Amino acid sequence: MNHLSYNSNNRKNDLLLIIDMQNVYLPEQPWTCPNIKHAIQYIEKKISEFPKNQIIFTKYLPFHYPKGVWKDYNIVNAQINHNSWMNDYVEELKPYLTESNFYSKSTYSCCKNEELYRKIDSYERIFVTGVVAECCVLATVFDLIDMGKKVIYLKEGIAGESEEKENNVMTILEGLSPLHIIFR
Repeated sequence: MNHLSYNSNNRKNDLLLIIDMQNVYLPEQPWTCPNIKHAIQYIEKKISEFPKNQIIFTKYLPFHYPKGVWKDYNIVNAQINHNSWMNDYVEELKPYLTESNFYSKSTYSCCKNEELYRKIDSYERIFVTGVVAECCVLATVFDLIDMGKKVIYLKEGIAGESEEKENNVMTILEGLSPLHIIFR
């Protein structure tokens, strides 16, 4: 087996990263991601394949004191930012959340959270799932690659604003495959 192949027997260096699976992305919500229900089901299956201490969940929360364009972002999205239900995690994944595996972030990439960055840095391969493909997932993937991590992009566990945008993200990332990223 070459160094680019996936070896499911060596999970100790693997991390399952679940990005921002919050209610605001559910059907009929302001930031609907049409494939989110399928992604949730897929993520639930993947969770069972990883040791509990090798699963991380992230949640987007707005900056308390935003700078630059984030000020505008908070103004435009104030109604969503202040709605606790929309910002809450989807019900199906809540049973898996613990204090030790749940991190908040205030940027698109979860790698900007210093504590989470240190946690991620202790793993070699990062299996990526979550929303939104063209925003938080894409920003995180680029940061993971810059960290020197092998990214396993679990396309069934990722939802975007549309199937077209999901496919566009994969087209962008194809140039980084197979050295930096593997699609599953």
